[in-house]
Amino acid sequence: MSEHEDSEVEQLRAEVERLRTEVQRAPRTGWWRPVVATILIILMAVLAPLSVVARWAHDTVSDTDRYVETVAPLASDPAVQQAVIDRITQEIVTRLQLDQVTGDAVDALADRGLPPLAAGSLRALSGPLSDAVEGFVEEQVTTLVESDQFEDAWIEANRQAHTQLVAVLTGKDTDTVQVSDNAVSINLATLIDTVKQRLVDRGFTLAERLPAVNAQFTIFQSEDITKAQTAFRLLDAANTWLPILALLCLLGAVAVGRSRRTTLIAAALALAFSMVALGAGLNLSREIYLDAVPTDQLPSAAAAAIYDTLVHFIRLNLRAVLVVALAIAFVAWVTGSEGAPAALRRGTSRAVGVARRGGDRVGIDTGAFGIALHTYKTPIRIGVLGLALLLYVLRDHPTGGFAVELLVGAAVILLVVEALSRPPGADADDPTPVASGPPSS
Repeated sequence: MSEHEDSEVEQLRAEVERLRTEVQRAPRTGWWRPVVATILIILMAVLAPLSVVARWAHDTVSDTDRYVETVAPLASDPAVQQAVIDRITQEIVTRLQLDQVTGDAVDALADRGLPPLAAGSLRALSGPLSDAVEGFVEEQVTTLVESDQFEDAWIEANRQAHTQLVAVLTGKDTDTVQVSDNAVSINLATLIDTVKQRLVDRGFTLAERLPAVNAQFTIFQSEDITKAQTAFRLLDAANTWLPILALLCLLGAVAVGRSRRTTLIAAALALAFSMVALGAGLNLSREIYLDAVPTDQLPSAAAAAIYDTLVHFIRLNLRAVLVVALAIAFVAWVTGSEGAPAALRRGTSRAVGVARRGGDRVGIDTGAFGIALHTYKTPIRIGVLGLALLLYVLRDHPTGGFAVELLVGAAVILLVVEALSRPPGADADDPTPVASGPPSS
């Protein structure tokens, strides 16, 4: 019998011995195990999305940089800009009372002996004149709102008045943000004063007659806003404990389950499902929010932009958790000792063996380094996966794309280690199979 055949026989014997040991191991019995594990998995699936929302609530309130980063894009969003332009123009034109001013001017000229035909012509021109003035005002407002000056001012105002602006979420009245009649609105007085000065500087002295304007720009309006603010405060207070409780439920379910691998797969899939449900809930809440905001106060396009901006952080995090949950479920499944997982590992082993033999044929000999990789293969795997987990945890706000990059990177490193490793004393043509997963317990 050749050395290659001897190696295969030894591998088969080791596999048979492992299976015999697994069969002989006493099963984890007890009717209560699946019941308790199921309850813990359900609790974890409920707490996980709450944890994501709670972290969003906490970061939005306590982290000024995160809040500014969140709301900064609204300054350049076309829908929000147009809504601000329309509202400011409306407030200024309404208070200028252009129709009355032009009518009074025509009447004054008529009283001074203006011919009736000329007076009638002027009255006919009062409408176009009013429209022209309104267009001029809107042009000045548009120039301001679409300028870098407005964007810079928006960002700086959000940074300096962070506690005031987050009243949108806490429901506390301030000089900048007011909550009344189940509505949340932002004061536009500063912007209107700036536009007023721009009009005066350009020769439109009629703007000097404008009184102080305390106009409000509605962000949200709903009969349930008080309940939403209460929920927000509760989530903000529990943001630290919710993720810990969810993790403890996951660990507890795996610890008491009859089969730890099967329980881990079920828990990971439940976690993934909870993230999908959170995404669906965000979409449903978006429709509720859009229906709650009167279109005469805030156009639907602007309302949608505001909502999508505020919940962007939640969507990023739920995608990251979804990717990790699916990865855990896959790893737990692929380490199974029989069936499709075992067939997949055998196929991977053959593919790695082909790559290894190809390297040998072109003179790639890893020598002692390859033997060391084979000897310390298990610690290397643990180290690579542990490093990937550490990078994920240390990332301030990991995204789904970042999680995928980590997983792909870890998989590539493990495949390279497998291809370069060499068992001591093995022929170059003898591919070392990928180690099977730990026995189910």
